[in-house]
Amino acid sequence: IVALQTVQLFGSQLDSLLVAFKDAKLSLIEYDSDNHDLRTVSLHFFEQEELKEGFQQVVGLPMVCMDPDQRCVAMLIYGRKLIILPFRRDTTSDEFAPPGGLNKVLPSYTIDVRKLDEKVHNVIDIKFLHGYYEPTLLILYEPIQTWSGRVAVRKDTCAIAAISINISQKVHPVIWSHADLPYDCWKAVAIPKPIGGVLLFAVNSLMYLNQSIPPYGVSVNSIADHATEFVLKPMEGLRITLDCAQTSFIANDRLVLSLKDGDLYLLTLLTDGMRSVRSFNFDKAASSVLTSCMAVIEPEYLFLGSRLGNSLLLKYTERSWGDTAAPSEEVVPAAPSSTTTEPPGKKKRLNTAADWAGGDLDELLQLNSADSQTTQRLAYYVFEVCDSLVNIGPCTNIALGEPALLSEELSTTLDPFVELVSTSGYDKNGAVSVLQRTIRPQIISTFELAGCDKMWTVRGAEGSVVTPSPDDGGAEFDSRGSHAHLVINRNETTMILETGQEFMELDRSGYATNQPTVFAGNLGNDRYIVQVNRDSLRLLRGTELVTESPVSDVCHCSLA
Repeated sequence: IVALQTVQLFGSQLDSLLVAFKDAKLSLIEYDSDNHDLRTVSLHFFEQEELKEGFQQVVGLPMVCMDPDQRCVAMLIYGRKLIILPFRRDTTSDEFAPPGGLNKVLPSYTIDVRKLDEKVHNVIDIKFLHGYYEPTLLILYEPIQTWSGRVAVRKDTCAIAAISINISQKVHPVIWSHADLPYDCWKAVAIPKPIGGVLLFAVNSLMYLNQSIPPYGVSVNSIADHATEFVLKPMEGLRITLDCAQTSFIANDRLVLSLKDGDLYLLTLLTDGMRSVRSFNFDKAASSVLTSCMAVIEPEYLFLGSRLGNSLLLKYTERSWGDTAAPSEEVVPAAPSSTTTEPPGKKKRLNTAADWAGGDLDELLQLNSADSQTTQRLAYYVFEVCDSLVNIGPCTNIALGEPALLSEELSTTLDPFVELVSTSGYDKNGAVSVLQRTIRPQIISTFELAGCDKMWTVRGAEGSVVTPSPDDGGAEFDSRGSHAHLVINRNETTMILETGQEFMELDRSGYATNQPTVFAGNLGNDRYIVQVNRDSLRLLRGTELVTESPVSDVCHCSLA
């Protein structure tokens, strides 16, 4: 798998998934709720010899781009062929409908990018633009290639071309083009409405381009001053590179950047009254994992995927400067904010978290927006790490050995306990991982229970406090959110143990202990406890009996 995209087909309530494979295969799958599995909607194969044009080895991977209005998907294969796969958006056009019903996917067709009005070669990136009546695809390409060693001879070699795709007529004229862009351009990011246009990421600069609007660009380090003739404004106090940066929009005019060293920046697009970008604002937010992908899962939730460290799920909340939000206690001063506008007389202090990779999951990250002279509202974002996906790769070295600490009860088994110690990750995400075959609890105490065949754990009533033991120094144990009692069934009796710092048997309670228990569990959001015996059913709140109902010959019970 080399690329993934989502699309909502006509008449479907759920999104479908487009999966691209090497060299030129595309699959459309959707979730089947009846079978609880994935179902293939269509398969597309583009590895014919006439498309390869004699090439036996393909160096580049396919690029897949989805139209913002879900009208079609574009797939670039072999660096020269553009596959357009349209989707049905209404029921009026039934030209390709099969006899059994409507087909959600229309027949695909191919565009040779070398035969466009602008001779396109060496495609770098493709993106669909927002706000156009027909699907409009922007192509970033380099017709005459160069490299950093020939900057003195040839500098601005990249160009863009926007083609308007008429799906019904299968025509694709070039409606917008721009040449003489920096040679190190490597990524295009479409800006959503109402701003529109595209952001071009180069290694040493960032540019905004829009049709019929003069371009605007900034240099993010001093190298760009000598590597291009494109007019760039310097960003004072900013020294970064944008290669391998991952981006995701969290608002129409704000996006989060994750650089190749793990630093997170908030990029704000400062616009004028005509919705045209007139300035950029970079704010260093925090240091995160080395991110390989980034996506907004749903509003207020951002996912950072990493191949070299733990992937993180963040929840972000926008707050204005007037709100009283308590920042994280473990914060360090951030780097100075950089903007092309004149700074105000007094800058607000920036708070950033130290490091997500080694920090606590409850750590809050502060993401601040910069001051500007535009009418845009000042705000900052509070980021909270909700969850993480543990990643132990890539493994660089592995050693096998015995564990240092092992309980005596486990050391007597015939199967020896061994551990794998692996070094993994890269740079600041480097880690030492210990792999075990099974769970090895540290046993604190053991005692025998003769005749025990079943047991259940139940939660106590809200606000109940477990009675302290003399060995605990009189410290009470709050049972809210934890299991309060352990119900153990014996041959003819039931034992009730109270959980806390240690197990203690309850002598007086509302439980029935003179007969075996068939089932025990919680009801009403864990506010009540139910105990089922052969001839009675007891409802308890904590250890107090609420009601008892007689039953007869109960042999099995469960909660639904």
